[in-house]
Amino acid sequence: MGRHMVDNQMDNVSANQEEIDMKLTQMGAEVTSLYGIISFIRFHFDQIELFYVYNVNSKNQYYLQMVKPYPVGAGVFSNLQEMVQYIGEDIQQFQNASNSHAFQEFVTANQDLYQVIQKFKDVYMSRNVPKEKIQRIREMAGELCNFLTEIEKTSSPLQEK
Repeated sequence: MGRHMVDNQMDNVSANQEEIDMKLTQMGAEVTSLYGIISFIRFHFDQIELFYVYNVNSKNQYYLQMVKPYPVGAGVFSNLQEMVQYIGEDIQQFQNASNSHAFQEFVTANQDLYQVIQKFKDVYMSRNVPKEKIQRIREMAGELCNFLTEIEKTSSPLQEK
C-alpha cells in the first residue's frame, strides 16, 4: 500500500471521528480526542458519570469501551450511527436504572466482577493452574449465570421514567 493511500485512509478516519465527536457533544458529552487516534467521552448525570473510550481503526470500525462506572468492552461497530445509537441506549438505561434503590450496589457488584476477571487472568498468567481448578472456576461462573437468569425470570422489569 502506497504512502498516499495510507494518508487518505487516515484522513477518512479522522473525518469520521470528528463527525462522531460532534454527534456525541450534541447528546451532552464532553469529548476529548487525542491526535485523531482515540477519543474520551464523558457524560455527567445526577449520581452517574459515564466514561467511554473509543478508537477508529484503519478498517473504519469503531471500538468502544466503557470505563466508568465500571470497565467493560462495548464492542466493535461497523459505522458511527451504530456506535452513537448504542451509547444513546446505554445512557437511557443508566438514567433509568439509577432511580433504583440498589443502583450503587449494582455498580459495586460490576466492579467486583471486573476484579474477579482481572484476578483470574493474573493468577492464570503467573501460576501453573491445574485444569480441575479452572474447571471449578467455570462451574462457579455457570452458577452465577444461572442465578442471574433466575433473577431475570422472577423479577419485574424496570419502569421507564
